[in-house]
Amino acid sequence: MVCHRKFLVHGSRERGESLVGRITSFRTDSLAGKYYAEFEWNSKNYDHVPEETQQWFDLLNDLLAESATLSTQGEHAVAVECFGLLYDLIEYMEEGEEIVFAHELGSWMLPGDEKPYLAAYVASLAAVSTPEIFTATVLPLIRRDGPSCIAQVYAAALRVANKEQSAELKAEVKRQKIHTTLKH
Repeated sequence: MVCHRKFLVHGSRERGESLVGRITSFRTDSLAGKYYAEFEWNSKNYDHVPEETQQWFDLLNDLLAESATLSTQGEHAVAVECFGLLYDLIEYMEEGEEIVFAHELGSWMLPGDEKPYLAAYVASLAAVSTPEIFTATVLPLIRRDGPSCIAQVYAAALRVANKEQSAELKAEVKRQKIHTTLKH
């Protein structure tokens, strides 16, 4: 479990404080089981997604979109904090924490396209992070969904990283023997 929150770089919070508060409440509610609605699963309803689970993914998507807006507005430090909290929560869910219930769970259930959210997160990280923090935060995002995620997140990270961040990330990818489709 990587806690992205410990890698935060603090800065101006004027426009993002409300979003941070809403995300913190969402996280608290999620971990307390507010969106967990187990049901009697069988061969006839195996693809049923409880209303609470759908509500959770809808709200998660909205919060990721608002965090991406902060990033595009240049509120990078607050965007990193917001994304960090949300991606920690996604990681908990993907590791099997009882946050939501469905036969199969994953960020693929987001109603929106996650690629712009990841790109905004990485762009904000690049704007406010040291090479070490950038790399430590990006690596779990790269590893999340296998080969397709590796290629997308790694390419996005290299596009926005400064020279030092790029060198640090490339060195760590090589050290950890993470196979990418990109040529260095």
